[in-house]
Amino acid sequence: MARITQKEYDQMHAQYARMEAYDQWTTPYTDDNAITVDKDYQFQPDTAGFKLGKAIVKSMLRTMLPLANKLLFDLKIEGKDNLKQVNNAVRVSNHVMLLDAMINFQVAFGHRHYITGAEFQVKKGAGGKFLRAGGFLPLASSIKAMSNLDKEISKIYDKGNAVVTFYAEQVMWEKYENSRPLKKGAFHYAVKNNVPVIMTVILFRKPSWIRRKFGVKKDCTVRICPAIYPKPELSTKENIEYLQKATQEVYDRTVCEFYGYDYEQYDMRLTSLENKFVAQGLINKEQALASKPNDNLLRQNVMLKIAQNQITPRHNTFDDESIQDELLDYYDFEESGEEDGLIERPV
Repeated sequence: MARITQKEYDQMHAQYARMEAYDQWTTPYTDDNAITVDKDYQFQPDTAGFKLGKAIVKSMLRTMLPLANKLLFDLKIEGKDNLKQVNNAVRVSNHVMLLDAMINFQVAFGHRHYITGAEFQVKKGAGGKFLRAGGFLPLASSIKAMSNLDKEISKIYDKGNAVVTFYAEQVMWEKYENSRPLKKGAFHYAVKNNVPVIMTVILFRKPSWIRRKFGVKKDCTVRICPAIYPKPELSTKENIEYLQKATQEVYDRTVCEFYGYDYEQYDMRLTSLENKFVAQGLINKEQALASKPNDNLLRQNVMLKIAQNQITPRHNTFDDESIQDELLDYYDFEESGEEDGLIERPV
């Protein structure tokens, strides 16, 4: 079957972002052999066999994940104290990699951790059992099943020292370097259980030259943001809206700070390169939004204008090396690299 390179992924995401279709599926997936999550589904069975399996899986994850994440992503975690200082929490994460659950499990070490996701991810057989034992909680389409999930999450928090992770953007966009709108579901659970929300943002940085020699395109930094608590004076609806808005602002600001966007000019509809060039004073935001996203053409035009002294970067904000990286290396992807290629699925 055809393969999708990271460059093609970026172009696809850019087009959807312009249309504000942020929850459009772009990632290959299959619901073949999936378990039906209905009113009879047991999220965390209260049996001796399941508890033993859960203890074994959790032990394996604690032992293996730090090494795996170091080798695969050279993972760096910032702001660990922001999570250590809370007992229970709803953790919201951006969803930007097929394997970001590995990162999210490690980030939550020190707490009992559970992670939510699409029900089609729970397959029949050993893989599905491993996921469930690891604390995976499927979000079902069945109303009764979701009611049971509500009760299960409340039970989890009643035991204390628990973190339940939600991908509030809903769908995964591979190696995406902008924020996307957060949906309300995660904040409903925070208000219902009176626990804070902690935003953790998976961010991508340029690998060391040694890792680049081995074909690594991007490494990962996770930033754990300060906890945001429900306000006792607000109603349930007001608190959900407050937490959603406050968490979105923290998310947007974190992305802008890390990637060098101008928060006051930042726009989700722009590509990462466009947001960087807006921050550098190299392009006009409104003109960019009025055109179709095309980073290759944009880079060529900006390079030409810089060479002709028609525009000058803001050197007080970005140094010469960072500008050169964005102009020359932004799309340094191999078209058919095995690491970047994914099976194509119609969207």
